[in-house]
Amino acid sequence: MPKMRVQRERFSSYPAVVRAGAISVGVGFLILVAKFFAWQVTGATVLLADAAESMVNVIAAAMVTYSVAVASRPADQDHPYGHGKAEPLSAAIEGALIVIAAMVIVAAAIRHIIVGSELQQLGTGIAVAAAAGLSNLGLGLYLIRVGRREGSEAIQADGAHILTDVVTTAGGIAALVAVKLTGIQLLDPLVALVVAANILATGWRVVRRALRGLLDEADFELLSEIAQKLERERPPEWIEIHELRARRVGSSHHIDLHLTVPRYHSMEQAHQTGDRLEQALLTFVGADGGAVVHLDPCQPRHCSGCAMQDCPVRSEAPEQRFTFDLESLTKPGTI
Repeated sequence: MPKMRVQRERFSSYPAVVRAGAISVGVGFLILVAKFFAWQVTGATVLLADAAESMVNVIAAAMVTYSVAVASRPADQDHPYGHGKAEPLSAAIEGALIVIAAMVIVAAAIRHIIVGSELQQLGTGIAVAAAAGLSNLGLGLYLIRVGRREGSEAIQADGAHILTDVVTTAGGIAALVAVKLTGIQLLDPLVALVVAANILATGWRVVRRALRGLLDEADFELLSEIAQKLERERPPEWIEIHELRARRVGSSHHIDLHLTVPRYHSMEQAHQTGDRLEQALLTFVGADGGAVVHLDPCQPRHCSGCAMQDCPVRSEAPEQRFTFDLESLTKPGTI
């Protein structure tokens, strides 16, 4: 059966993503230095936890910057679908690092509960932590905005991770304020444990989202949008569509499907029909994406749902035209 492929002309949006990653590394390093200073002057477990998570932020941001640079490379002979999988892979590693950071926090908190600790210069630590937290808030929101605009999973994951760091900082400040007011130093490691639980939950969400991209999990929302558009724009020559599939690679999609066309049409006519369908799919593919249409000739079993007029090979009167919806377009087909 003939196959047709169309690929949208590439446009580059990745410089903005790479720039965002570089900003994340630079700003994150400065915040890391500030947090380690706050921990050194106070000896607080929650500030150690905050600093540990910022260290993960910097390492992860460097990985993200590299991954989006790799993902921006165009498709080549060795990577016909492009390099976009580098992004969800980076996001998965970042999620794992978030989980590791949480476990380090748990270990430190338990040790301080058992052994105890002497906190000092809490006012200085609170002020430095607050400044670092506000900086992280701005950085995280910026990264999420850029990631959503450019369709970068890795940058969005980095922004989400940094926002969890803001929660860590807020919890640490709250704990230190409570210790300063009440003198109950046990509050420091206890709050650190609560913060660690929140970080673990965030890490799992980041890993889960990344795995969806790595394992090509079906995007039913996208498939439904495709089905609705094709139903609105279908000509009679699009007799039936089946085996619609879409996979995401970076910020683009690769779509393939089987289109049933009149078997009495010439090869040229069939390809023109396929071209029209491919043009309709270009809305969804993105910069480096593409659409592949497999052309299948109609069979007598299609006659009852075919809307072609004056068909010379019709063996059955038309009844109700085939409906293009998610269920019908994604079902397996046979010739």
